[in-house]
Amino acid sequence: MSTTAVLEPTGPNSSLRATGWLDRLLSTPIDTTVERIGLLRDLAGYDERPDPRRARSTEDFLLTMRRYLVWAGDWSYLELEYLCGGAVKAATFREVLEGTELPRYVFLMAFVTACAGEDEGERRRWVDAWRGLRRPS
Repeated sequence: MSTTAVLEPTGPNSSLRATGWLDRLLSTPIDTTVERIGLLRDLAGYDERPDPRRARSTEDFLLTMRRYLVWAGDWSYLELEYLCGGAVKAATFREVLEGTELPRYVFLMAFVTACAGEDEGERRRWVDAWRGLRRPS
């Protein structure tokens, strides 16, 4: 299977069918501590992470979001909902990430928070790219 086929999903998020991180969290005994992965900067390949500033169209931006999601942890839509504190529902993540429209600001911030945590630099990168696509040419 090619890398492109993995990074460019054409259907529903297949990770929803498997037992995911959220399922494991919900089935964890209360006396066990569950922690999110460390800092995004510590992930292997941090310097090669998908860069939203290279997107020249809405399609490029959405593809970059999907690639970033895979790079950051390949979370399911339900896990994204949990990681953003419920600000965006799993169904909305599915609709936007598999859609064709540029996401709204609140969705973008929920996505970046779910994937990158509280990394202000990552937020700035995504917002700058998003604003650039919203400006009329």
